[in-house]
Amino acid sequence: MKDTLYANGTLGAENYLMEIKTTKHTVMVDEPESIGGADQYPNPAQYVLSALAACTAITIKMYADNKGWNVGNINVDVKMKDVISSGKPTKTIVKAVQFENPLEDEQIERLLTIGSRCPVSKLLEQPVNMEFER
Repeated sequence: MKDTLYANGTLGAENYLMEIKTTKHTVMVDEPESIGGADQYPNPAQYVLSALAACTAITIKMYADNKGWNVGNINVDVKMKDVISSGKPTKTIVKAVQFENPLEDEQIERLLTIGSRCPVSKLLEQPVNMEFER
């Protein structure tokens, strides 16, 4: 199996403070004080939502640039909510996108459609197989 993305994490002696290394970068992850962390860095779920916000904005920006549309700054607000559906709690992710510059309604709709197809959105919408290796 070919690895296309890579991350490796080490959880040290400090409660829940974890260093994650990718091919060229290092990020830190922590948990809130309410569950024993020090809340020095985002928690894992916040990184997932951050990745979704960034991927959405980048995908939209690439498309807008290709079309020659000056959208200005792109603000993406991502929230995860617990929603009751058919009597069962489910997680729902809601994205809100705002553009600094005025755009036609058709442009906005097209950009939102493109943003919904970013790689992280696709990843989160599909079933993903996970395995443990020893």
